[in-house]
Formats: sequence, structure tokens, C-alpha cells
Amino acid sequence: MKRIALFTGTRAEYGLMRTLILKLIDNNKFDFNLLVSSTHLNDRYGKTIKEIENDGVTFLHQLPIKFNNPRELDMPYQTADTIKVISKALNNIKPDYLILLGDRYETFAAASAAHLLGIKIVHLHGGETTLGAIDDKLRNAISQLSSIHFTSADIHKQKVQNMILSEKNIFDIGPLIIDGLLNFEKISKEQFEDKTGFNFQEKNFLITYHPETMSNDLGISGLDNLLKALLNFKCNILFTSPNADKGSDIILDKIQNFVERNKNNYFFVPSLGQILYLNALLLFDCIIGNSSSGINEASMLKKSVINIGNRQKGRYKFGKVIDVKSDYKSISNAIDQIFKFPKGNLFNLEEFKKSYISKSPSDQIIQFLEDDI
Repeated sequence: MKRIALFTGTRAEYGLMRTLILKLIDNNKFDFNLLVSSTHLNDRYGKTIKEIENDGVTFLHQLPIKFNNPRELDMPYQTADTIKVISKALNNIKPDYLILLGDRYETFAAASAAHLLGIKIVHLHGGETTLGAIDDKLRNAISQLSSIHFTSADIHKQKVQNMILSEKNIFDIGPLIIDGLLNFEKISKEQFEDKTGFNFQEKNFLITYHPETMSNDLGISGLDNLLKALLNFKCNILFTSPNADKGSDIILDKIQNFVERNKNNYFFVPSLGQILYLNALLLFDCIIGNSSSGINEASMLKKSVINIGNRQKGRYKFGKVIDVKSDYKSISNAIDQIFKFPKGNLFNLEEFKKSYISKSPSDQIIQFLEDDI
């Protein structure tokens, strides 16, 4: 029996890999272990391990790391800390494969530990581009350390091939969000309100804004201009937490202070979890910020998306996205467009399921791992 480990450090990773994780647990051909670390175990970012436990996942290894480092040294210190705790866990589990998604510095730490321990790395969503984030080069480094690659689009597959100078074990399976949508159940606005405390108005915006780690000001000016612009529009707004990158504490404080000024219209939920988040993408009028979920998930769902600044610069888009600079006028004009123009085409979930039912990314990954035994 092959032993497989999978690492997750954030709510976004877990949401995308949720179906894969549950299928691996149910598969009797694998001995599966889930490694949980970083913001999953941190109260300030919603302690999202609760979402994992609510899914009934019991094969958990909790790997806490420190978050109280000096601001300038926080990311390298956390990376070093993650390498230590993951190395110990991997040495105890001794998996044949470690599955990793994306580009986070915690994920890079996991890849480094696995590579040095001689463990095969399976990398998901490699070959993508985000020129405004430090993650871009980390993603490429993880691909270089990996033996098996599953990309979200053919253009990403080609990039990985060019990077590692090989066509072996590189597969385009589509974005993992397909799995979430195939297993997705819609809820009503009233149910969403009951679960989150949010109140819907005529116009409703969902905002997720992360640090822009390659920018001199970490994207803080873009957030300031966004908050200033929002004051001019009559709408209800739901904010979620930023990633735990350099500058996230500043962004989180600014968001929470903004929400405190008008609790009737502004709301904050640290993490929605995948099910509520996908419902939010369908229920809200526009997704605003600089998150990859706007580029990938929201655009696939044919939602209005305003992408601010350079964080996602270069990323392949799965649908229509309004890219704007981070100045006040550009942001304000983009929001004004959302108010002036009618809603776009409504996403047809049933048609989507019919089209993709035989193309589950998780099933393709599992089939490869079974064949590789």
C-alpha cells in the first residue's frame, strides 16, 4: 500500500483540495496522512482547522508554527520553522508521495523538506504566473523540486515543461475548483445570512485583499484607495481575511477598523470555507480585491470581478476580469461600472456539471497515483 501525505497551510488550499482529500481518505489503496499547519491553527486568521474537522477528517497531523516574529523577518522565520516541523513529521510518516498545491512560502518549506528526505513531490497548479507576488518564484521552485505535475491549463503545462526541460509526468487536468463545483449545493440568501450574519442589500460586494509582496508598500495604498472609494457607493460589503504574508497585519487592522465604522453595511468573516465561499461567489454582485479566487473561481462562474494592482499580473484568466490600477480614480470608476451595467450571464450549475462530470481533476490525480503503484 502506497503511503501518501498532503500538506495544507491555508483555507484557500484546503478548499481547492477538499474533494481530493476526501477521496484519498476513502480510497483503500492508499495510507493517507494530512499535514495541517500555518493559518489553519491561528486564531487571528480564523483557525480554519475547524473547517477540516467539520468534514470528518481524522488523519490529521497538526504542525503549529510561530507567528509572533519581527515583521521584517516573519516570512523567512516561518519558512524555517515549517521546514523543521514538517521534516520531523515526514520522517515519522515516511510517505511515498507528498501532495502540494500552489506557491505559498509554507508550501515551499514543505517541498524543501520532502526533497531533502527523498520523498516524491506531486505539485498541483504549477506553471502559473503572479508577477506582483513573491509566490511567483516560490511556485517555480516547487515545480523544480517536484516529480509529478498536475496543471490547471495547457498554457501552464507548457510552462512547466519549459522550466524542467521535460514532458514526463506533466498533466493538464483543469483547475481544482471544478471538483468543488461538481459537488456543490446552492443555498439561499436567507441561509447565507443565517450562517454568516451578513445582510443582503440591493448591491452586495465580496472583498478579499492580500498583501502585494513585490510592491514597496505591500499594496497598502491600493487598499486605502479601495476603502475610500467604497464610501461613495450604497452597498453592503463582506470582507474576508488576507493571507498571512508580510503586511497582512496592517491590512487586517485597516479592514476591521473600516467595518467598525458602519456595522449595518460592512461585515467581516475571517474565513467562509469552500461551501460558503462558492455560494458567496454566486450570491454577490461583484468580487473585488487581488485574490486568485477572483481570477479563477469567480471568473469561471461568470461573476463581475475587479482585480486591483499587480499581485495577479500575468495570471491566466478563466473568464472576464476588470483589471485596474491601485489608484483611487481607477478603482472608483471600475466600481461605478458595476452599478451602471446590468448583471452578466448567470452561471448554470447544472449545465456545468453535465459538461465536467467526467473530468474531475481529483479523479485524474487518483487514477495516476493508482496506476503508479
